[in-house]
Parts: sequence; structure tokens; C-alpha cells
Amino acid sequence: MKPKVFFALVTILYFNLPVSAQLRVGKASSEINFREGPGTNSQVLHSINSSNLLVVLPSEPQNGFVEAFDVETSKRGFVYETLIQITDTLFFQTQHFFEKLGENANGDVEIIITNKTNHLLFLWINKISYELSPYEKKVLVIDQEEIIYFSSAPGLFPVFGKETLKKGESYVWNFTL
Repeated sequence: MKPKVFFALVTILYFNLPVSAQLRVGKASSEINFREGPGTNSQVLHSINSSNLLVVLPSEPQNGFVEAFDVETSKRGFVYETLIQITDTLFFQTQHFFEKLGENANGDVEIIITNKTNHLLFLWINKISYELSPYEKKVLVIDQEEIIYFSSAPGLFPVFGKETLKKGESYVWNFTL
């Protein structure tokens, strides 16, 4: 693991949040398959060895598989949960990445996300994964005010946190290197 990535992850630890608001960090206990979906019938994307840093996203296991992010390749996939050695737990803490734009007509939380890099951006918000192509703009409409998120791209330190956004308001989040 790159020292800067580890430092960025460790410096934002927070210890008083519910278990549902945490990321688990670990590595493979041996070489394992990193799959497209949660099952042995899913396509193998690549193999993971014990040098890859894995971030296990906070969702319920499916068929014994958990959703994970491979920091080395900046890819999301699924791994068999018992084959991961968890080395740390990172708790979502309040951040302020979303800039308020003003009111919107739909009454929900609207987030305008722009990937201003030339890399594919991975974004996970409230258990839903998104990918944004280089320079892509995406508008998300979310009916919840509290959101938890994780994002990363090659050359970009993983960013994660939680924020409370107000219904009926629009927000913007621009990703840059």
C-alpha cells in the first residue's frame, strides 16, 4: 500500500458512529478472485494477492461475497468474505465536499457530480455504485438527507465521509486531481 493512501485513510478515522457507517480495510489471505458479481458463477475480473489493499464497502454479504474496492486497480468488485483479513476499520465522519447551489423543484436532494479528471471515477453513495467517465457530469436525485459515500480514481486518494443534505436543495461536487 502506498504510504500517502494509507495516511489519507487513517487520518480520517472516527470512532463514535454506528457499525453501518464504516468501511473495513484489509487484504487477501492468499491469491483470490475479484469478481464482477457476488457468486462463483460471476466473471473473474482479476486476481488479488495479499499486497492489494481492499476496502470492503458497507453492504450486506450476498452468497458469502462482499462488495469491495481494490485500491491498486481502482476497481469495484466482489470477493468471498472469509478470504479477506481485515486490518482496520474506518468510520465515516462528517465532511463538507458538497457545495450548496440552491433550491430545486423536485423536493429531493439533488447532487450534480462532475468528474473533472481524465480518469474513470468510482463513486459509492448509500449502497449504490456509480462510475463516471472522464469529464462526465451526472445528476443524482436522492430521497434521503443523510448520505454516506466513498470515491476514488487512479491518482486520486480515496475520499469518504458522511453529510446531511437538505431535501429540496441542489448540491455540486467536482472531482479534480
